[in-house]
Amino acid sequence: MRLLLLSLIVIIGSSGLSAQSQFKAAFWNIENLFDTTNAALIRDDDFTPSGKYLWTEERLVKKFQDVSRVIHELDQTNDLAILGLAEIENKLVLNRLNKDFIKAGMKMIHKESPDERGIDCALLYDSSLVTANSFQFLPIFLAGDEKTRDIVEAEFSFNHTNENQTLYVFVNHWPSRWGGQKETDPLRRTAARTLRTRIDQILLKNPQADILVMGDFNDYPDDPSLYDILRAHEAGPQAYPGDLINTTWSLDKDPDAGTCMYRGQWTVLDQIIISAGMRDKKNFDWAFESTKTFMPPYLIEKDGKYKGWPYRMYRSGKYHGGYSDHLPIVCNILVSPTR
Repeated sequence: MRLLLLSLIVIIGSSGLSAQSQFKAAFWNIENLFDTTNAALIRDDDFTPSGKYLWTEERLVKKFQDVSRVIHELDQTNDLAILGLAEIENKLVLNRLNKDFIKAGMKMIHKESPDERGIDCALLYDSSLVTANSFQFLPIFLAGDEKTRDIVEAEFSFNHTNENQTLYVFVNHWPSRWGGQKETDPLRRTAARTLRTRIDQILLKNPQADILVMGDFNDYPDDPSLYDILRAHEAGPQAYPGDLINTTWSLDKDPDAGTCMYRGQWTVLDQIIISAGMRDKKNFDWAFESTKTFMPPYLIEKDGKYKGWPYRMYRSGKYHGGYSDHLPIVCNILVSPTR
């Protein structure tokens, strides 16, 4: 996927030629990318031509076109290296989106998860910029019969350096608040413990490991799942070794910024979180204050009752023809010069 030129800063010194490169990493909950067939054992009946949402091939094709438009604009300078996605029904629709609608396509990381609605997380990456050296899927074991989507984990290296640099990327979509925030809070705490356990394993081997966590957490930055269990805090001195930095903290404090709307107020459910190693100016490094929402005018309602809200695909159970109820969130990652 080559829509933009890679941003490259060349520094010439007495020791010869070295370079620092920059690429984008982004996440987007694209709101119900379903195929049109009724799959057994999955609650996808509504997304069929005769179902509640009258989900037809025509509407699916428009969805593909809309999603690809956003991805192409995110990659306007050919530097979108890593893209996490949520609410993908299966590999069939992901493969169709990637091969038929995204120019040149990207490499895909995806696995069918046990989520009862059939929606999964996925990771797309530009193999001309980064290489996925390994990947796995972290199951979240909830109490009772509850099931949710796996966390996607991948280890990347940057193609334009000779050093052995590793960036760990996690794509999340934690259990929703459907049924009440308080009632569903234990589910997200379990997801947080699952992710925290894996991060601790990485940091035990390398306390300065470069870790990038992205996703729709269905909790806000100061909620217990993120703040207390995952230990993702505002940038500043670490209280304890291994504390993470929530780069979306400033968005959460801004009443005019966010990734989705709740009762007429912007909220931040979609977040980008980094390890301390992403601020040590070695290997991979989060570009300071680069995290932001991607908000072109066409992703926002232009008029009516919901003017200023994300232009979503369905509203009040009726087809609305928009893009998603969430906005993408994006950041810049720097790669240190080869030494």
